[in-house]
Amino acid sequence: MSRVEVEGASVSTGFRPECHFYCVPSGGHHPPGFRPKDSFLLLYWNNSLDAGPFVDVIMMTSMPRRRPAQPEDPKRAALRASGTLHPHPDAVRDETFLAQEFFDRRDRIQVKYEMLRRHRVDRRPVTEVADAYGVSRQAFYTAARALHAQGIAGLLPRPRGPKRAHKCTDEILDFVEAWHAEQPPDAEQTAAEAVEQRFGLTIHPRSLDRALVRRKKKRHTPRGAPS
Repeated sequence: MSRVEVEGASVSTGFRPECHFYCVPSGGHHPPGFRPKDSFLLLYWNNSLDAGPFVDVIMMTSMPRRRPAQPEDPKRAALRASGTLHPHPDAVRDETFLAQEFFDRRDRIQVKYEMLRRHRVDRRPVTEVADAYGVSRQAFYTAARALHAQGIAGLLPRPRGPKRAHKCTDEILDFVEAWHAEQPPDAEQTAAEAVEQRFGLTIHPRSLDRALVRRKKKRHTPRGAPS
């Protein structure tokens, strides 16, 4: 006759997980690693004519309940969705962001703008400002050129993907073609430098040349012909 007891409750004897099953003689010892305080015991007694009485023990390890995930802060979620969540907010050590709640180190656009304002308005040295905002001098000057050329929109994150999609646009290629037509052959400034000065974008000269070749080839390829 079999019986299972768990703190007074009855459990089917068919529940015997193979990986947690131990057979302990009625007068014997606990299995290796057995810790009653950490486990629930399912005990059932079985009288066998061949083996005699023994106690079967199924050790069930108690599992902690998984806590429900805490809802994300609404502003943080909005910044993440727009791609403007600062990846390293703790790197911003400027006293303005540390002292006033209005300034949010998580907002990447606000951080960039205030970084540039620190230099242009407060006349702080570039090296000091870059260090306080956790960026390199190169990153500072890139943001400064973008703000000068495009305003606040220049500080927005650029969409990921092939560089051709957001750098060598038709507008930029039109500008480069017009620039080539106006410049003398021995001009000191390069097309890439002219693009950086006009649009605030750094494009490798070879990338511009390849884009112009593709555009020229496309213009001279008849419709329906393989490119």
